[in-house]
Amino acid sequence: MSGNAAEFPHGATPGTCGAFHRTAGASARSSHHAFSDALRLKLVVLSDPVVLKVATFSTFVTYVTGFVLSESSVKVWKPMRLNGSQFRTDVLTGQQVIVAPQRSGRPAAHLPDPPLNQAIDPFVEGQEHETPAERYAVRTAGSRPDGPGWRLRIVPNRYPAVVSEESELEMAAIHTESLFPAWPARGEHDVVIECPDRRTRLVELTNDEIQQTLIAWQTRILQLTNAAEIRGVAVFRNEGFSAGASLAHCHSQIVATSELMPLDVARHDRAARHRMATGRDLVQDMWNAEREQQRLVCETPHFGVYCPFASRTSWQMRFTPVQTQVASFADSSVSMLQGLAVLLKSSLIALEQVLGGPFSFNLTLAHPRIDQPAAFSWYLDLLPRTGRTAGWELLTNVEIVTVPPETAAQKIREVMR
Repeated sequence: MSGNAAEFPHGATPGTCGAFHRTAGASARSSHHAFSDALRLKLVVLSDPVVLKVATFSTFVTYVTGFVLSESSVKVWKPMRLNGSQFRTDVLTGQQVIVAPQRSGRPAAHLPDPPLNQAIDPFVEGQEHETPAERYAVRTAGSRPDGPGWRLRIVPNRYPAVVSEESELEMAAIHTESLFPAWPARGEHDVVIECPDRRTRLVELTNDEIQQTLIAWQTRILQLTNAAEIRGVAVFRNEGFSAGASLAHCHSQIVATSELMPLDVARHDRAARHRMATGRDLVQDMWNAEREQQRLVCETPHFGVYCPFASRTSWQMRFTPVQTQVASFADSSVSMLQGLAVLLKSSLIALEQVLGGPFSFNLTLAHPRIDQPAAFSWYLDLLPRTGRTAGWELLTNVEIVTVPPETAAQKIREVMR
């Protein structure tokens, strides 16, 4: 077995995703010496095809079990080859996945999405009467609210998942018995209409229009932060049939709730436990560890981009802000959002080249709870929906990923050079 570590350089050309080349690095360490280097936030991956991983950063072990481990608990382990199956755990949430590349060869494993009906478009300019009154808009000078002349609008969702206290919707009877717990789902559900014309894909928007959308998310999150009853906020974008979209027009959604969702609780608790044990931000520590791995895609002054170790879908990409202080998305600078817009569009273009054309995807903003100071840094996930959710996933809540994130990152890097 070779004793050379495979590493990637820490940076690319500022503001771009550059080429990355392997270089021979430091030799493998014993588990004792590896643990002493924990503060360097480094994972050493030996370059032998059957790799050994030395856990120099104990987070990966700690958060699989939920307990902070002692020095004696740090292990040297031997993962399966990439042509086998492997359980992986996301230390940010505790969710497990199975990476099973052999399943990608199934007949009809990748089928094109059926097209959405573009003839029905209540979001196009001139159809403002088809939506509730706008809560926020970017407009040309002199145009009137809820009329033509806008570039972006935020309106209440006509078919909301949660309702406000003032809603006149009739609520179902509330059960108080232990076998049937139920209570009102309170909050706000918005639609962000991202363009006035009939464009249907995020990659068709300009960098400025994507930044405009990110600023709209930021503005609305800031507004919701000042609402006393709101505890959590979810921002997401569904594009394409397989991603759950019902309308083709470019749009995203914001759901603010008076209850924290289970994954919100998991992220908060794990981040708080990590901070208590280490004094550091779990999301930033994850980025510092991932940047040394073959899953790294690129790094800019403001963002690190990688395919997560425990990706929930094949080809998943994560955009993590590189910052010294934990912050809400609402605190992001103009230059950060400008850089994120460029990265998003270039990543979508690269994925279309890799996948052979347009694809369905979800874009999700993992955000700290907004009723307290942020416990972790926000991050944005791009999740292509090239597979299907079926019986196994519904029964176990464990996704099967058929393209290893190491393979995905390599192929994305090659086309982003």
